[in-house]
Amino acid sequence: MKLLRIIGVATLLFVVLFWQLGTASFWDPDEAHYAEASREMLRTGDWLAPYYNGQPYFDKPILFYWFQAAGMAVAGENETGARLGPAVVAIALVAATIWLGTVLFSFEIGFTGGLLLAASPPVFALARYAILDMIFTAFLFGGVSLIAAAALKDRPHLQWPGYVLIALSVVTKGPLSFVLCGLAFGVALLASADVRRRLLALNWISGLLLVVLLSLPWFIYMWLRFRDAFVQGYFFDENVSLFASNRFNTKFDPLFYVRVLAAGLLPWTGLAIGKLWDDAKAYRGKTLDSGSILLWCWTIAIVAFFTASRFKLDHYVFPAAPALCLICARGWAEFRTRVGTTANTATRLGAQTIGPILVLAGAGGGYFMIARLDLPNAAILAPAVMLVAGVIVTARVFSHARLPAVPWITLTAMVATYAAVIFWVLPALEQRKVIPDVARWVRERAGTGGVRVGTYRLNRWSNAFRFYVDHPTAHMDGVEEARAFFAEPSPAYAVMTRQFLYELAGEGIPLQVEYERDGMWVTSGRALWRRREPPTKFVVVSRKLEP
Repeated sequence: MKLLRIIGVATLLFVVLFWQLGTASFWDPDEAHYAEASREMLRTGDWLAPYYNGQPYFDKPILFYWFQAAGMAVAGENETGARLGPAVVAIALVAATIWLGTVLFSFEIGFTGGLLLAASPPVFALARYAILDMIFTAFLFGGVSLIAAAALKDRPHLQWPGYVLIALSVVTKGPLSFVLCGLAFGVALLASADVRRRLLALNWISGLLLVVLLSLPWFIYMWLRFRDAFVQGYFFDENVSLFASNRFNTKFDPLFYVRVLAAGLLPWTGLAIGKLWDDAKAYRGKTLDSGSILLWCWTIAIVAFFTASRFKLDHYVFPAAPALCLICARGWAEFRTRVGTTANTATRLGAQTIGPILVLAGAGGGYFMIARLDLPNAAILAPAVMLVAGVIVTARVFSHARLPAVPWITLTAMVATYAAVIFWVLPALEQRKVIPDVARWVRERAGTGGVRVGTYRLNRWSNAFRFYVDHPTAHMDGVEEARAFFAEPSPAYAVMTRQFLYELAGEGIPLQVEYERDGMWVTSGRALWRRREPPTKFVVVSRKLEP
């Protein structure tokens, strides 16, 4: 039985984190942006300041680039190398979740919570996504876990490595770490007298000084090297302005992250809602344990902070995922004991939705796949497995059969779904991506000589083109920029859509098409719809020579 458990965990982690890690080419602009900056760091040997396209890049602090460049040094300057860091660090995040659950509750709850996290949709996405959220969350949640254990379990020596991990999270994503920790522990201080007494017994002033001393030197170095450009580019543009201003003209949506968490927790969403209800009742009755209070305070602080921000991306709220998975694991442990009391009524009702959610996901996914998605017929196996698993789970729950400590059937269905995404969905998307091929065509002809390369209004594809062309690239957004680019006498290639070629021709810029490919313009799942938009024509153009 122990051997089967080891095999099951190893299979889950391999499929979710590492199988075909580098198969998909870059799609999202952030992923390609970071990958190019890390590659330039690796090539130039400048390990203190990130550059993109030869220019200082102030988007995030330095530590993520070190992880990514190290991955590229090991696996190559490719997709696998760019994604290796987040995938490996995801194991550390799962381990931290297991450890905290074990310390606060029991090994059974910690182990189950870690597996729920490992099999969750956010981990599957972010571990295979060359951005920094996985690494940031591992440092941040790992540090908070050590501090929580130091306070609640009277193990004060654990707070010091906790402060070190928080400092590393600062050098990964910036002062956001201070804000999230301050909010979470501040809410916890107000929420419980016992938690307040235990937290205030820690060496917070010394800990804060340690975090500052470890994290501040890089920021001081960047200020000394780039002065006002760094202050404006990083602190104001990438932090204050992004949080406070409506840069992208989006509407304020207070329920955005509620929906994100509800989707990211599937199929455990009902269980989490039920546990929230029961824990809220226990809190009002002053019977909720301090560990659960801290987990909920952490979750509430993260959701509240990012909800207040005008700029929202779904993965911003990922640091709440480990805590929520531990909450769900505790709810599952309470449910499987079959001890029904008024204290866990909502938890039991929420747990009973797991099977029906799987059934709905399987039936709905199968219909959607047949009716809307252009995928191989064999891909129907994934929703079929989900449907069968849902039927089995539902039958076992309502027949009062003995439930396992770890919900292996549900986890198996989720892993099978991820395997189907890797085996069928990602290759189908790759067939429609033409930017990597277009970039390679340009790279072969541009060589290392004096040929200039540019893109014109390529939008979300510009960063991927820059990575695959592996050549300094002028990103142009206006007609006058294009006019100046083609007015120079040296040879040049530029990539754009045929629509924009007509726009430039109408402005009197003489261009000729050197290469053309049909491909997808959207960077979303709509690319797989059967009745999708007609393919976009991408062209490589040069200046038309006078006859």
